[in-house]
Amino acid sequence: MFKSKYFYMRIHGQYGLFSSAHSKPGGDKSSYLVPTKSALQGIVDSCYFKPSIVNKVDQVKVINEIKTETMGARTLMMNGSNDLNSYTMIKSPEYLVKFHFEWNLDREDLAHDRNIKKHEAIMERSLKKGGRRDIFLGTRECYGFVEKIDKVEYEQAKSFYEGQNLSFGIMFSEFIYPTDPGEELISCFTSINMKDGVITFKDSKDCEIKNTLDTYSFKYPDEIKSVDKEYEEYENFEDGGL
Repeated sequence: MFKSKYFYMRIHGQYGLFSSAHSKPGGDKSSYLVPTKSALQGIVDSCYFKPSIVNKVDQVKVINEIKTETMGARTLMMNGSNDLNSYTMIKSPEYLVKFHFEWNLDREDLAHDRNIKKHEAIMERSLKKGGRRDIFLGTRECYGFVEKIDKVEYEQAKSFYEGQNLSFGIMFSEFIYPTDPGEELISCFTSINMKDGVITFKDSKDCEIKNTLDTYSFKYPDEIKSVDKEYEEYENFEDGGL
C-alpha cells in the first residue's frame, strides 16, 4: 500500500483533556493520562486533510511528566440552568507526533487527486504555519499549538519517561467509520504501552476490542477542491498574491 514520507510535529498547550470512555456519560470529565490515537489524528487532520488521503498517526512521544489537575466547570443545562461539574485535566502536556498519510482507496472517484508531491508539499507548509485550523488537546476547552519538527529533533528529544516501560491498560483507540452512508460505526479499544516515553499505535484491525455502535449517516460533498488548485493557492499566498 502507498505511504507518504513521515512527518513530525510538536503539540503543546496549557491543559489537555482526552476524555476517558467511562467519564463520558456524566457531567464530570476525566482525562486519559495519554492522548488517544483518534485525538491525535484529529489534530493532524486540522493541519491538512482532503478526502483523497487518510492521515495515519504512527507514534507519540510524551515529553513532560504526566500531571493532572481537577477544576470546577460550570456547564449549561438544556433547561437553561447551570450545573457545576469537575474536569480532571492533564497539566502542561507536550507531545511529539510521527505520522504519514495514505491514499483513500474507498474514494476511487478521487484517484485523479493523488499527486504525492503536491500533497506532501502542502502538508509541510501547513505544519510550518502551525496548522490550517485551530487545534484542541482533546476538548475545545484545551487550546493547543502545533510546531513543525524534523526526524532528528523527534528522535533526539528526551522524554521524562526515558528508561521506563509503562502500561495504561485498555484505552479507546479510534473509530472505524463506514465507507457508505447507513453502515455501522465501530469503536476500537486496545492495550496501550509506553516504552521510553514512546507509544506506537496499532492499526484499527489489530485492536483487541471492537464495539458496534450504530448506523452512521453522512453525505459526500458536491465539490472537492483539487490538490492542484490548493497547491496553486499556497504558491500565490507565499508570493503575496493572496
